[in-house]
Amino acid sequence: MILIAERCTVRGEGEQLRLDRVDISVGEGEIHAIIGPNGAGKSTLMGVLSGMLKVHSGAVTFQGSPLHDLGVRDLARARSILGQDLAVSFGFTVAEVVAWGRTPWQGSRDTAMDSQRIEHAIELTQIGGLRNRRINQLSGGERKRVHIARVIAQDTPLMFFDEPDSDLDLVGADQLDQMLINLRESGRTLVLSSHNLSWISGLATHVILMGEGKVIAAGPTREVMNQDHLSRAYKKNINVLWSIDSRGREIAMCSPN
Repeated sequence: MILIAERCTVRGEGEQLRLDRVDISVGEGEIHAIIGPNGAGKSTLMGVLSGMLKVHSGAVTFQGSPLHDLGVRDLARARSILGQDLAVSFGFTVAEVVAWGRTPWQGSRDTAMDSQRIEHAIELTQIGGLRNRRINQLSGGERKRVHIARVIAQDTPLMFFDEPDSDLDLVGADQLDQMLINLRESGRTLVLSSHNLSWISGLATHVILMGEGKVIAAGPTREVMNQDHLSRAYKKNINVLWSIDSRGREIAMCSPN
């Protein structure tokens, strides 16, 4: 396993539990999706797994070593993050923002690959036409694609995407879908969150279903995304109908009843 969380607990203000003894295992080359209702603990779990948030008890290991033993630079070389806050205060160009992804590799032998990694990320996200535009002049969806390119340019084995499908139109969402598949096929391990259950069902190899700071169910997508588990997490009867999409993938249509 590339990433393991064992009995991780996080408390907020007033000792309120934000995560309650969570156990998660992520295998190399898998896509794990974190889903659940608002306030379920998805962002907290994402922060813990990515090393951005410390646990009050429990432990997270990356490739067999404690995640929080990694220094800032080593952590940035191990994992990259697309967060929800993508605001950039100054008018940096798109090319400059994508190049930020190479910062952790300064002073290493991988610096020689900077230009190649940046160009690959720009090509993969199809933002070549925006290269010289100022990021603060772009739409929300365009900014999202630029920051996805930054994450790709960072070239880490483990990648986190917090609601990457938000702000994207139909074309952008379709491009994102293929990008994430390409990243997995190139050997990357992905952890992402989304409220779009149908999209998740056709993309993720595994699902982590959260509810009130606890893991309701975790495992292969088809096993987790069933009526019983989803209804328990969302505290409402959820109908689940599986079908085949135009790409030949199994997709779950989930609707409250």
